[in-house]
Amino acid sequence: MVYIEIIVILILIISVLLLIYFIGINRLKNYKEKMIKAENIINENLIKKQDIIININTNIKKLNDKKDYLKDYLNKDEEISNIEKDFKLDEANNLINNLAYDFKKLAKDSDFNKKLQSLREINESLVAAKKIYNDNAILNNKLIKQFPYNIIAKITNYQVITLYNNNKTDEESL
Repeated sequence: MVYIEIIVILILIISVLLLIYFIGINRLKNYKEKMIKAENIINENLIKKQDIIININTNIKKLNDKKDYLKDYLNKDEEISNIEKDFKLDEANNLINNLAYDFKKLAKDSDFNKKLQSLREINESLVAAKKIYNDNAILNNKLIKQFPYNIIAKITNYQVITLYNNNKTDEESL
């Protein structure tokens, strides 16, 4: 009789542990899926942003002595991370805004202004996607540090994820 009680207790303990394990895996996967979706949106928008900046560069060259102000920012073949690419394109975006301010002829060009508006819309979309990515990365990182999820993370090789904007983990950003 005692053996049956022990076996039932062991089965219950194993069932509870498996339940906790599968709930933990599900939560971690959920955060990961949301980050992947946000990262795909970021990738698409960075490509669009780079294309618009290339088109804006054509406008700038036409209106301002054919000087190539943005040549350092437009290398599409370069293999860099999205974080680095985003930083580089933000620098180009700032330069474009400064050029629009400095060259009145450029600021009056309607085609240039349409492209600049598209650039602003893409920047808004990027900010939103980065926020979604970072929010889920922070939740993922907090979850990984809690018991029993820390054990599940070690078993399944889930790791603390770097935040998108500032290349820091959530601990460093707090």
